[in-house]
Order: sequence, then C-alpha cells, then structure tokens
Amino acid sequence: MNLLQDKWITIVRKNGEIEKIAPFEITGKIGTNPIIEIITPRPDFKGALYQFLIGLFQTVYAPKDESEWEDRLNRPPKPEILKLETDKVAFAFDLFGKKIRFMQDIRLQSEMNENSIKPIEYLLIDSPGKSTTEKNRDLFVKRNRIMKTCFSCSASALFTMQINAPEGGSGNYTSIRGGGPLTTIVKNNTPNQDLWTEIWLNIISEPFINLKKLPGKNFEKIFPWLTDKFFKSEGSGNISSNELHSYSVYWSNPRRIFLINNNKIGDCEICSAKQTVIIEDFVAKNQGINYGNGGWIHPLSPYRLDKENWFCHHPHPGGITYDSWATMIYENSDKSKNAKIVNLFNEHRTFKEEQTLIWAFGYDMDSMTARCWYESLIPLYRIPPHNIEKYESTISTILSAATQVANHLQTKVKDAWFNERQKPKGDTNYLKIVFFKATESKFFTLAKSIRDDLQSETIFDDSEKLNWLKYLNEESLKIFDQYVESGSIEYENIQRIVNARRDLTLWNFGDKIKKAIGLPIRDKKQPKEKTKNEAI
Repeated sequence: MNLLQDKWITIVRKNGEIEKIAPFEITGKIGTNPIIEIITPRPDFKGALYQFLIGLFQTVYAPKDESEWEDRLNRPPKPEILKLETDKVAFAFDLFGKKIRFMQDIRLQSEMNENSIKPIEYLLIDSPGKSTTEKNRDLFVKRNRIMKTCFSCSASALFTMQINAPEGGSGNYTSIRGGGPLTTIVKNNTPNQDLWTEIWLNIISEPFINLKKLPGKNFEKIFPWLTDKFFKSEGSGNISSNELHSYSVYWSNPRRIFLINNNKIGDCEICSAKQTVIIEDFVAKNQGINYGNGGWIHPLSPYRLDKENWFCHHPHPGGITYDSWATMIYENSDKSKNAKIVNLFNEHRTFKEEQTLIWAFGYDMDSMTARCWYESLIPLYRIPPHNIEKYESTISTILSAATQVANHLQTKVKDAWFNERQKPKGDTNYLKIVFFKATESKFFTLAKSIRDDLQSETIFDDSEKLNWLKYLNEESLKIFDQYVESGSIEYENIQRIVNARRDLTLWNFGDKIKKAIGLPIRDKKQPKEKTKNEAI
C-alpha cells in the first residue's frame, strides 16, 4: 500500500457520496461535486490527516511566492498535476515496502522477539500502556479494545503517533513538538467549502518558510526514515534543526516502529471495515530520533520561550478556552509566538474576517498518559498591523479581569463548601472552565467590538469596562448558585454560603481587578463624596 498512490483516505463529497481517495485526487470533481471533508473514526486521526495533506503539498508543491499561492487557491490544479508531484516522493510512502517503509525502521524486521513485539493498540495515544495494564490500572480506558486494524487505520495511527508522540520511557522520544502539541489550522468558514481550499490555506509560500538550501535532493533530510543515521546511538546527541531540511518538521519521526503484516483477514476494530487485511502487532525499539531542544519551529503551532529554547504550546486540563486566545492568534513577541501560518494571515493574507477561523486541537498529556483530546473553532479577527499592539493591550486587560473573576469564583465556592478547619478535597479547576465556557460568546463579541473601535479610533472607555465587569460578576454568581445551592439544605451552612456569595461580588469589584482593567480607583484617604440625598 502506497500512501500517495493508493486510495486510503475516506472523504465525503458535496452531494453526500462517501469514498476513498489517494491524496492527489483531492481536487477531483472540484467544479461539480467537490470533496468537502475528511471522514475518520477518531478525532485525532482527522487532525493528523489534515496535517498529512498540508505537509505533503507543502513539501512537493510549495508556491514560489504569494501570487502563485493565490493563483492555486482560486484555480486549483488538476489531479494529474498533483500526481506528477506526489509521485516524485512516493517511494518514501510505502506502508509495507521491502526496502523503505513510511515512518518505520525497516531494520526492525530482523529484531522480532517476545519483548519487542507490541499489540497494535499501543499505537493509539489514548490506549493504556504496558505498565498500566500490568498494574491493572486501566480502569476507564480498557486494554484489548483494539486488537485488529485495517491498513488505512494502521497508517493513520502510525502517523498520529509520530507527530504527537508523548513521553514513553527511556529512549522513547517525544515528537518534534513535544508530547501532545497544540495545533492551529486556518479553516474557511464558508459552508461546504472544498477540502483543497481548507488544505491550501495552510500552505506557506517559499519566501516565508525560511528554506535551508542543502546539497543534493535532500529526501532523507525531509523524510528521516529513509536512513538510520539520525537515530540516536550510544553517546550521540540530539538532532538539531541545522541537520535536517525545513520541511522535516511536518514529518516528525521520533519512534522506531515496524508494522507486522501477516496477511491476515478480519474486521477492523477502529473503522469497522469488513473482511480486509488487518494488522495485529508491530515491533518497537527505543533510541529513535531525539529532537531534544533543537530549535524546531512548526508552522502550525504557537510557541513560548523558556530560558533559551522555544517550546510548543500544549492543551491543558479543561480544554481550549478563550483565556489563551490572544496568545494563540496575535502574540508575536520575544517570549511568545503564534503559529507561523496564523501570523502569515494576520500580516499578509487578505480575507474577509467572516471567512476564516482557527481550528485548534491536541491531546492534554500527563507525561505519557493522554487525559483528553480537545478541539475548538475560534475566530480570527483581522487587525491592521499598526493596531495589533494596542489591540493586544486592551484584550489583555479584559482577559485579566475574566481570569481574576474565575479565580474568585473557584475560591468562594470552596469557602461556601468548606469551613476554615476543613481542607478542600479534589480538583475544582473545572469551575473556572465552566466560567470561561459560559462567558466565551460574550468575550468574542466584545473582542470584535474592540477591534472595530480601534479601526474607527474610538476608545474602549470606562463605561464599557465596567459593563464587562458587571457581566462577569453576574455570570460568576449564576455558577456559584448552581454549584453551591444544588445540595440538600440540611447539609449546607447557609451563613457560610451568604458570606461567600457577598465576598465574591466584593472581590469582583475590588481595587485589584479595577486596576487590571484600567478603571479608576478611589483614594481611600479622601472622604467619600456625599450624594444629594445624603447631603439633605
């Protein structure tokens, strides 16, 4: 099976037809019955296949400049043209080749033994590992859920693992972006948009990709599984970004894996394909490619600077909420950077803002354990470059206020639940997540309004700031009431609840939060001005 020449990606067309295609067929029937989406049995497979296609066409069909990029967006190439380009690297994409295998170490076929052979479910990031099953800790995600996979699902699982690889013990390295990276993909907000447009929006023209001109055809420096010289050996160090081609970031290959194909027939336990050739096991060995802290920057991920190294952002417990929106979309400073593709849209590509969204997704990882898969569609508002700094500053103030209210809510709910002598039990961070989800729509409406005000040179004034605080307070009280007053009255301390609720409002309008949002603070040394009624 060749992943560039054979039909293995399941798609749906505009008229509802479902079929499998080879990657070069993505533009087939685009004028009459275009492909509008990839269909996968798992959300992580879908995110991975988008990245597979983006990485593929970035590698073999990158536009020389923005003019050529726009031309191919508006006049998609025929499948025959794409086939000519993908055929040039098809030799690197054989899933079960005799000499080269896609993202696999061909040498491992001679190292099969009881210790090296693993069940196919170990390729799924959310499956319990060997240590978990041996200790009988697979309480929620059970072992032996997936024992047989078809070729398509095996390829998807392999690619998903390599580009998201979490920590895996000694010598089992993380992906080029670390374990479970946050990915941000630009999407078109037009209903039933064709898949080619969705993919091409995320292709970067050569002037913005900072290509390294390496000697030769460089195939092994783009697709590192073509050679064994990048695998870590005794005493060798990390691979740096200077040793590989710029496009290698799309083809992360930290794990040494070899799929075992015994030509068995069965039903796929992921996609339910019937009576097909299935894969049950693979060989795994440590000491793959150690990307370490090699200065890798992936165009689809935001980064933060920690000391001297850039690290990819990762999803956190609770999901992708708006408190990190500004960082993901607009941040481009010495300490934090949005994804290169997002920055390209912010500064160079002109679209009506209603047409573009950001699809953010990834695994929330706890070391080698996948806690949850998160994804979210968030707006990409167009901000003129000369206004971005002012916009970020204003957004940071309203985000600071929202974050403080979320923290106040969490603290005061615990105060209502527990007395001073009791130690609060359990994780209550979910209260903040509930708050951010409840206020998300209003936040994005306000963020758009602030953008519009900047363009018309209107100031985000104190009355608007106060209205935002009032709204945050109202929502925090609703959530407080929902969680505190939902129990049986005989088990509640009414006075403690009343005090906590009162304090929540006082905190939400306190000097600290007013200062954060830029509201004036009354000088406590000055006597309070009497109202007209008080004077009488």
